[in-house]
Amino acid sequence: MSTRERSNRGTALIEFALAWPIALLLALGTVETAVWGSETFAARSAALAGARAAAAAGGTPALAVDVTRRILSPSLVGVSTSAWCPGQSQVSPALWVCASDLGDAMQVEIGGVVPVIVPLVGTDGLRLHARVAVQKEVFAR
Repeated sequence: MSTRERSNRGTALIEFALAWPIALLLALGTVETAVWGSETFAARSAALAGARAAAAAGGTPALAVDVTRRILSPSLVGVSTSAWCPGQSQVSPALWVCASDLGDAMQVEIGGVVPVIVPLVGTDGLRLHARVAVQKEVFAR
């Protein structure tokens, strides 16, 4: 093997050593963003389903919370939801579901933090928030 071939091989090894952490960071960041986007979409969909269930045929906020939690739980990675509303005296759980009867509408709100899959930065998680209000159905007799 000539000196030139060894020099080229050494240069290629140094270039790879410098480039692979950046490529790995981009790949892991893409995966994290995709999972967070999926969880955000699932939160919005679950909040909508919970609000719809409670808005139909005289449902209650408790029904809205129950439906929302059941629909959301399979979509979450490493966290579960708790029934809790902002302003309550207890400590806020990591991820919460709150339903309110607004009179003519039912509102479901989901908030909190979901854990990161790839802990690249010293963070406690990614913020997740969804709020949906659905008008109550009125049936004419």
